[in-house]
Amino acid sequence: MKIPLNEIVYQVGRPSTVNRTGSNRITRTKRKPVVLKTSRGYKLLLGEHIIREKKNNGAKEVECSVKESLTDQEKWELSLAEQYYSALIPPMELGKSFVRYREANNITQQELARRTGITPGTIHHYESLIKTLDPNLAEKLESGALTFKEARCIADIDSHERQREIAQPFLDGQLSSVHVERIVGIAKSNKTMSIDDIINARDPNEKKNSSRPDTVFSIRPPEPITVADPDLVESSILRIAGELDGLQLQDIPGYRRLKLISSLRILDSRLKSTLHHLNVKNSFISKNSRTIGQNDKKVEA
Repeated sequence: MKIPLNEIVYQVGRPSTVNRTGSNRITRTKRKPVVLKTSRGYKLLLGEHIIREKKNNGAKEVECSVKESLTDQEKWELSLAEQYYSALIPPMELGKSFVRYREANNITQQELARRTGITPGTIHHYESLIKTLDPNLAEKLESGALTFKEARCIADIDSHERQREIAQPFLDGQLSSVHVERIVGIAKSNKTMSIDDIINARDPNEKKNSSRPDTVFSIRPPEPITVADPDLVESSILRIAGELDGLQLQDIPGYRRLKLISSLRILDSRLKSTLHHLNVKNSFISKNSRTIGQNDKKVEA
């Protein structure tokens, strides 16, 4: 059902995604905004980021799922989904919210996932921050010294002492979160291997007599470009497109494939974001051009 945006109201006391703290994450969802029909309009329960995006794009109405009434448990589930999708609270608080809900209602992570649309793996990651992450590292996460990606990967290591050892180079700035999955994977498979040896570990699929150095630093995250030259970007895109075609003919071993997948996902995200920006801008320019043309015709008449 399409609802006029000016008839949708936010819940009183609800934190805004604009002023949220503790996370820079807004997770996209295919779910429609959920509203509760009241005598004063429609109370928003889920989908604030969608509503704000529609308003920013100049829309007047939005397709919503309208509820006439809800049980307390359904309201709680929608609240959890909104906390996650709109990044209303920090990761540790969200993990606690998942744990509290499941304990109160005695349901599995899979059932909570079905009710909220959040994947079971995601729920597991947030709950692991509460159940298995070393308390000292949890404090580092809350202070921002450790990223969510780093914390949830490190939380999969059984020993708190081992967690602290593996976390240290990330806390020191020696490693970025790009490398955390490989580091943790090696640490779990080699429980007595020191962090220094893990960092300098070679790819086991490479030839032992290879003279090329191969450490965790071999692939670094891309440096941000502040000013883009459209001609240079276009040339780079065409070159990368050709190289990507060539990748399909190669047999890429081990962790290199995983790193490449991660990098391609980042590229895919940037491409979609840039395409959306260019399409919106092009639509805006075309609309203005038509308006100017119509006004010119009126003046001539």
